[in-house]
Amino acid sequence: MKSRVYVGFGCLFTVFSLIGIIIPGWPTVSWAVPAAFLFSLSSERLFRWTLTNRFFGSAMYDYYATGKTLPKHVKRFTMLMIAMMVSISSYFVWEVSVRGEGVLTDPSTWNGADPGFGPATILLVGLIGIWYVGTKVPTRGSQ
Repeated sequence: MKSRVYVGFGCLFTVFSLIGIIIPGWPTVSWAVPAAFLFSLSSERLFRWTLTNRFFGSAMYDYYATGKTLPKHVKRFTMLMIAMMVSISSYFVWEVSVRGEGVLTDPSTWNGADPGFGPATILLVGLIGIWYVGTKVPTRGSQ
């Protein structure tokens, strides 16, 4: 039963990754990684397919063949994207829920319902993500 659930979710994630090939901005490999993980637990045939397909197979194969490591430039880009998206997200949450109708330069006029916990939480989780990618994800040696 568990194997069928894994295959089902793996197929769903594979469909999402194939959508990413067609739609700009929709992630591809980000969906293929959990699909490959689920297939590795449930179906050797489907796992092999994720590593050899023509769309995202080479990236997946390199990731698994090198012991789940990332090149240094990919890690830097990932950390940059985390920082950028966290900054944008926390700003918009702050804009809507903290500042309210107040003036940007005068915190005493901020009348939002949130005292700042939302943006602070987003920033904290983003910093944890940057730390994790920078220190815990192994870096692939120079090629």
